Amino acid sequence: MLLGAVVLLLVGRLAFHRGWPGTRRASRWLTRHRAQLVAFVEHAPATFVYLAIITVTTWVLVGANSRLEHHLMHDPVHVLIRSAFWLDDYRELALWIVLFLLVLAPAERWLGTARWFATFVAGHVGATLLTALGVWIAIRTGLSSTRLENVVDVGVSYGFCAVAALFTFRLPARWRPWYAGALVAFAVVAIAVDGSFTSYGHLTAMAIGFALFPFSRAPAVRARANGPLLLPDPPALGD
Repeated sequence: MLLGAVVLLLVGRLAFHRGWPGTRRASRWLTRHRAQLVAFVEHAPATFVYLAIITVTTWVLVGANSRLEHHLMHDPVHVLIRSAFWLDDYRELALWIVLFLLVLAPAERWLGTARWFATFVAGHVGATLLTALGVWIAIRTGLSSTRLENVVDVGVSYGFCAVAALFTFRLPARWRPWYAGALVAFAVVAIAVDGSFTSYGHLTAMAIGFALFPFSRAPAVRARANGPLLLPDPPALGD
């Protein structure tokens, strides 16, 4: 995966240098929007630092054929911390890169890093703990097998779901019901299909995100809601 990325970068650089078909138009676009792209990164620092961390940790752990298990019942503190910094494979990482760029980065620019971080942590920790409690109750009441004590809980999805849900209130009013409905439908369908504790966790994280609606009413957040949704106008917006 890493070698492939390096080769892709080298080929891309050669293509721009030689002026291959399509590269001139791309070069003009990059030149025209350079200030916006820089602002996009500068005003979502936590998103891009986080993306860099999970890229490196996923590459190291998957590349080393390591298997990282998080046992909700026996090691809850490590679950809360380590599970937010690792993905199962490179294909999942590629998907998350897209989602980071489309949701997490614009959400951070809108909310500000502190509120973004609080939302992500609330979703990740809250959904993990509530899910663990549900698993514990299911085991103790005989509704589920004791094998669930060793379930693997890995990924960034709980925190993402919370931020994605709160991001509803950044969208134009006419889009909000469709966007929120799609989020909830995704979680409900996943529950209906596999009924896994992770699917319930996604729905729980979304509920936490929606409940943090007051964050969207802060004066600074409301002021930033008047700007472009994805790429900011240069000069970049302040907090």
